[in-house]
Amino acid sequence: MSEADSWVRRLRPTAPLEDLEPTCLPETWHRTVAAIGLEPALWAVELSQEHALLGVEPDLRGARRKEAARRLQPATESVNMRALVVLAHGFPTPTTATPEMERQIENAVRRRVPLDLVLARGHASHTAFGDALIEQFRRLVPADKQMQGLSELSRYLVEHVSAFALACNTAYTTEEQAWLGSVEGVRGEVVRTLLRGEVPDVDPTHTLRYELANRTHIGLVLRRPERGDTAPERLDRRATELLTQIGAVGHLAIPTDEHEVWAWGAFVDSSVAMPRSIPTVPDLLVTVGRPAAGLEGFRTTHDEAVTAARVARLAPAGPAGPPGPVPGRTVFFEDVRLAALLTSDPERAANFVRDELGPLGGAREAVLRETVRVYLECNCSPRNAAARLNVVKNTVVYRVQRAEELLGRSVKEQQGILWTALHLAHVIDLAEMTSSA
Repeated sequence: MSEADSWVRRLRPTAPLEDLEPTCLPETWHRTVAAIGLEPALWAVELSQEHALLGVEPDLRGARRKEAARRLQPATESVNMRALVVLAHGFPTPTTATPEMERQIENAVRRRVPLDLVLARGHASHTAFGDALIEQFRRLVPADKQMQGLSELSRYLVEHVSAFALACNTAYTTEEQAWLGSVEGVRGEVVRTLLRGEVPDVDPTHTLRYELANRTHIGLVLRRPERGDTAPERLDRRATELLTQIGAVGHLAIPTDEHEVWAWGAFVDSSVAMPRSIPTVPDLLVTVGRPAAGLEGFRTTHDEAVTAARVARLAPAGPAGPPGPVPGRTVFFEDVRLAALLTSDPERAANFVRDELGPLGGAREAVLRETVRVYLECNCSPRNAAARLNVVKNTVVYRVQRAEELLGRSVKEQQGILWTALHLAHVIDLAEMTSSA
């Protein structure tokens, strides 16, 4: 392509270079930088951060939306970077999936995300990528040289989309056949059939090597951070270890992708099913359903563990730290039942909290909110609240007065509504909800 090498190499991101961190594989990153330069490669990173959000389900908000986008970003980056290299050097359009795309497709197959949805996400990203490229081409290429170049660029973009669809289709079909033919895949399909309330074509007890009837079950969900820079242990083994520690006589662990596993522990005697003894594991979110009996209990305790995981991911994120093990969390459904009910629509829940608390919902007012919540739970007794908070009584009195100034009313007015808002403020990341609105 005429002028191709020069204009692609002049692409520049708008964000400071130090704020842009690639998520693709190191070999993809180094190959791209060597082929077109650092700044054009970072332009692709910046663009991919935005485009990954296009593939996220519209109803996801806040932390869950960002998590889903992070899952898609490495593949989006790798495809965009390869496209720039092809443009810059006039290489033939590849018809195979990038390693990052293959990994994303593997996870999609395991999660039973249909191929048409994978292709739809890719189409949205490619459309935005094409628009951005044409905009940059018009900006960087002299007007008297644009006519032929735009025609060639448009032809390439059509080839790019077609090649992606072909590569994606081939990779998905190959992965799906391998997955459904594997022991792990067969077990995963049986579990999903049971969770839907349907009858599988095979004997589930024999296939899963797990007794469903006449057992009390405890469901777990284990999830690790999606940093993508480690070669972590298998989560199914860790789940089995946790269940063994609390006395389960049967274990079932089904990986849903490289970051998450569903697990169950079976107990003959329901009185020994003690989920509270499950320890916290560094670098892992572990969510736990309540003990429940039989096949229906198998479904119920899993649903509770999944719901607890949803609530946990709505919580404000901790401060960013260096790579490596971080404090884990163990969340029991029993502790978040109310929050689960109130956040079934997270966006409306966030709006309720903001409307009810007003200035008291600010990031700097966390201590005031906690004090008022405890104060209300202590029947508005400053002395009892001070004992729970381990502060002096006058501190509680001062904080409550300050909170009332921010609210513009007494905290004793509509106490139930105010307490609910304060409770939710500890569950929902209001800043995330605001930024994603």
